[in-house]
Amino acid sequence: MEFSFKVSEAEFLRAARLERKTASRSSLKAAAFWVLVMLGMMFFYIAIQPSRHQPSATAQPAILQPSNLTVVSHGVTMSQRVGPFLVLGGVWVLILAVLNPIRLRFLYRKDPRMQGEFTIRLSADSISTENTAGTLSLSAWNIYDYWCEDKGVVVLIFRSGAYSILSLAGLSGAEQSELRSILNAALPKR
Repeated sequence: MEFSFKVSEAEFLRAARLERKTASRSSLKAAAFWVLVMLGMMFFYIAIQPSRHQPSATAQPAILQPSNLTVVSHGVTMSQRVGPFLVLGGVWVLILAVLNPIRLRFLYRKDPRMQGEFTIRLSADSISTENTAGTLSLSAWNIYDYWCEDKGVVVLIFRSGAYSILSLAGLSGAEQSELRSILNAALPKR
């Protein structure tokens, strides 16, 4: 089987999300790890803060305060203690939600291979990839770990964790079925 395609920026982003979703490292595990790190940092930060109950060298005699004023001052203290971690959490969300797609778009735009047209030749034994940017490769299926598919994009995952993108946009239904049958025979699907 032989077909040609160009990878669009949207397909590149979908392929990156699909690879991250199907990778052996779970996003949930990574999120849990970073939440635990943040909680540990917060407990450490709270532990090293000076206590309100410890007298300092320049402490003034305690003045009785109304109970509602004590609650307000305690709330301010708690927000001062937790505030930096809320800011760090916001930065973390900003990096994941905004900066990661911007970084992927930059990678797509600066890679000359992604701007060219790919020609793929598939057989039961190997895959050949040629690009108008000047790359040419012939590979046996054993260098790939698995394949996955989502919304018109097939991603071939190498054993090293790198991946290759195949666009299904220009293929008919019969050609897509033929491609899937070749991939199913050669590699496991995730």
